[in-house]
Amino acid sequence: MALPMWTSRARAVCRVPLRRQLHQLPPLAPALEEGCAPLLSKRTTQLLWTQWQAGLLQRLNDEVKGTPRAADSVVDTVIGTARDRANVLAFQYASLALNNSFFLHGLLPKDRQPNAEYPQPSTHTGAIPTFYGKTLATAIADQYGSLPQFKLAFASAAMGTVDNGFLWLVKDEHGRLGIVPTYGAGTLLVHQRMQTGPRDLVAGVQDGRVSSTATEPAADAAQAGADAPPARMPSRLDSLAQSSASGAIGNNVYPLFCVSLFEHAWLGDYGFWGKERYLTNFFDCIHWERAEQLWGEDRV
Repeated sequence: MALPMWTSRARAVCRVPLRRQLHQLPPLAPALEEGCAPLLSKRTTQLLWTQWQAGLLQRLNDEVKGTPRAADSVVDTVIGTARDRANVLAFQYASLALNNSFFLHGLLPKDRQPNAEYPQPSTHTGAIPTFYGKTLATAIADQYGSLPQFKLAFASAAMGTVDNGFLWLVKDEHGRLGIVPTYGAGTLLVHQRMQTGPRDLVAGVQDGRVSSTATEPAADAAQAGADAPPARMPSRLDSLAQSSASGAIGNNVYPLFCVSLFEHAWLGDYGFWGKERYLTNFFDCIHWERAEQLWGEDRV
C-alpha cells in the first residue's frame, strides 16, 4: 500500500538543532487559558494540560531516558514502539499525549467562534480550502444529510462507547469522511503493521520539542508502522470504525478533530451522568476553522 507524503510538513514545523532534549510541556494555547466554555471549565482544561499532558510527557521521558528512543519525537515514538511489547509503556504515554494534544488544539471557546450563535463549518464557497472541490460543510451534508444529522451520528457513536478513548472525524485519501473510535491508548497512526495516519498528526505534536532536520528514506516511512496493542471494539461500532455515511473509508485516514471519552475530561464538570451534556457542548467548541484547514490540505 502506497503511503501519502506527509513527512515534509512535519519537518517544516519540527526543526531543531541536532542536540535533542527530552519532551517538555509547552504553554497552553492562549485561547484556552481561561478554559473552553461551555465545554470545559478552566479547572478541567488546566487538569487536562498541566497535569495529565505534563504527566504523560514526564512518564514518557522516564521510559526513554538513556535509550535510543530519547532522540525520537512523540510521533516517531508511537510509530516505532507500536509492536514492541518491551516498550509498551512508552507507546501508551506517547500515543495518549498525541491524542490529548490533538483534542485540545481542536477546541475553541464558543465566544471566540466566528459565528458564536451557532458554531458550524463555513458554507461560503471559496472561504476555506477545498478537497475534491468540496468544502467540509458540503462533504458533511453529502455524507450525513445535514450538520444536525452528522452531530447525531457522532454523538451516538460517542455515547455507545463505554471504554476510555477518543472519537475522531477523519477523511481518507479519497476525500470521504468517517467516524472512527480509538480505545485506551489506541492510535490512528498505525494499523495492520502499516503506518496509516500522518506523522504531523498535530502539526508536530505539542510536546515542547521538535524533530531533527535529517531526511528519511521512503522505505523507512513505509516500514515505520506496526501493530498497535489489541483494541477492544464492540461489534455494533464496527461499521462506524470502518465506514462513513456513504461507504467504506480508505486505508489512510487523516484526523480533522476528536473528542476525549476519558471520564476525567467530563466527570468534574458534568458529574457521573453528564456525558451527553458534555457531548452537546462539544459541538459548540469545535475549532471549525482548524478542521476546515485540515480538510482542505491535499494529502495524496
